[in-house]
Amino acid sequence: MNFFEYQQQARRNSLLLVGLFATAVAGLIAITTLFSAAILSYSRGQEFSVAAMGQVLGWNTVAGIALCIAAVIALASLYKLRQLADGGRAVAESLGGRKINTAPRDAAEKRAVNVVEEMAIASGTPVPDIYVLEDPAINAFAAGYKPTDAVIGLTRGCIERLNREELQGVVAHEFSHIFNGDMRLNIRIVGLLHGILIIGLAGYWLLRGSSWSSGRNNRGRGALLGIGAGLIAIGYTGTFFGNLIKSAVSRQREYLADASAVQFTRTNQGIAGALKKIGGHSAGSRISATNASEFSHMYFASGLKQSFVALFSTHPPLPARIRRLDPQWQGQMATSESGAGLAVDATGHEQVSTMAAPPAGGLSRGSDSKTLIDAIDNSIGNPDGRQYALSQALLARVPESLQRAARDPFSARALVYALLMHPQQRTVQTTLLAEVAHPAVVRTLQQLLPQVTSIDTSCRLPLLDLCVPALKDLAPQQYQVFKRNLIKLLRSDGRVDVWEWALYRVLMHALEGTPDRQRLSSHKRAKGDASRYLLAAMAHADNREYLPAKRAYDAGLAQLGLAITPLPAKSDILLQRLDKALAIAATMPPLRKPALLKAMVTTISHDNRVAAEEVELLRAVADCLDCPMPPLLSPDGVSAQEPLAEDARKSSESAPQTS
Repeated sequence: MNFFEYQQQARRNSLLLVGLFATAVAGLIAITTLFSAAILSYSRGQEFSVAAMGQVLGWNTVAGIALCIAAVIALASLYKLRQLADGGRAVAESLGGRKINTAPRDAAEKRAVNVVEEMAIASGTPVPDIYVLEDPAINAFAAGYKPTDAVIGLTRGCIERLNREELQGVVAHEFSHIFNGDMRLNIRIVGLLHGILIIGLAGYWLLRGSSWSSGRNNRGRGALLGIGAGLIAIGYTGTFFGNLIKSAVSRQREYLADASAVQFTRTNQGIAGALKKIGGHSAGSRISATNASEFSHMYFASGLKQSFVALFSTHPPLPARIRRLDPQWQGQMATSESGAGLAVDATGHEQVSTMAAPPAGGLSRGSDSKTLIDAIDNSIGNPDGRQYALSQALLARVPESLQRAARDPFSARALVYALLMHPQQRTVQTTLLAEVAHPAVVRTLQQLLPQVTSIDTSCRLPLLDLCVPALKDLAPQQYQVFKRNLIKLLRSDGRVDVWEWALYRVLMHALEGTPDRQRLSSHKRAKGDASRYLLAAMAHADNREYLPAKRAYDAGLAQLGLAITPLPAKSDILLQRLDKALAIAATMPPLRKPALLKAMVTTISHDNRVAAEEVELLRAVADCLDCPMPPLLSPDGVSAQEPLAEDARKSSESAPQTS
């Protein structure tokens, strides 16, 4: 099963989950309606029977009770989901997490940031926000609605007691949940369970209200007490069954995430070692936050006291997970001392693990259509250890000064301006920024520009991804000025360079999720028209002449099964229309997106060559379609790609493996 099939399955699972909870809620509504009707009959001094309920109370009254209960459950669920509207950040902050991307405080936090950044670049996703929970337990979680608002949460015990290889395994496990669509499902579970729980809470409030009421032998007070006690029983019974559903959904996903982590890191020792240390650690994986149980199904390992009934466990037992990863395991758990997972050299820099050596060919400077098609079928949302090694190699090629700038909210703006500048328009664009941007940002831009212009094209997307967490920390007014300046940069030369637009769109997709929230067309031809427009942009990207571009465009249309139409002129490729076309394409069902990406491959490879810039353009568009494409590997390992791999080898060989 590939990425697109997993996404389709995630949609089906969401519908199934909603169906299961709807059935449970319908049962609760029926039971609560009967109970409330019985209590109401008692308060009126009437005899009650189910058969005569409509005659005694009137069907309008019965329907009113049912609607009120359904409304309470629905509103409670919507209220909880509204609280979690910010996605992963809302979950992390509710658990007491602190964001560390821009300001890690110690070596353990710096290493955690490095590992997550490497994983994100290797998988082709934006670098997520990283939160640390000051908890001695060894645990982690991924939360959010989609990769653009995902966060990775790590406990203090996780970042300090695990070595680098084990931390890589844990983070890879959490990235698997991001790829497989588990995060959105997990947040929906939280909202639905809260709606069911509200019935029990309503009963508790009624009991408290009845205890404050005055009068003796009062039928109304007795009814209030009865309704309160009954609602508590019904509400917590519903929660009981809701937790059964939650646990069953969660357990089946953990084995898949463990297996994906092994594929990603190319070793079973990392994640297996982390699980063994959880078993041997005095604090285990139990999270002490007051609302930890609310998010128990999101954790790497069980965050609560292990249930005596397996049906209520949100995670498989530790021994079962370890044996699947390490069949030779003899049952002994590992122990670790605080700080044992850290290893630094004499200068205080982290030593990098050699968990996966880069392939001889390194990163592809170009490619052919067959390699790109294979990447779409097998690599999107499915990275392996080779891509992880290449992400380390890519970061090794980016100067440390640029990496520091990317992690700072102030200088990250200057860095993005530099990345989006056109080589032939830099003087004009710098003058423009001097008029509209903060003077200190412009000075930083001038300092960074020489280094930015010297880096390889393949490093531009990773460097842009590194900027995302810092830019999310901008104040709303700062962000609006920043975005307005970016648009002015793109339009400064009177035309839209498709590559510059792709970088801009990747950034906006990571920061905002949807392209400018524009009104999308519901016309049945909208998706076909959007596909045509994107193919036209790809055709013009590497063809200065109209006729070669037209032939490439026609080949893409034929691949997609669309009727041949005139190619829009290059002057008709406008920023706003590109954004809208991409927004419409992003709404396609998951199983239709590969066809569009393959048609783009046909378009850019029509001249029998695919330049590195075209490969990165394809990756940028795939990212905006929520199809994260990892850096592509060289199919033949020619000498032009070897320097990149050599950088990673030198980096790995200069430091011993941590333990």
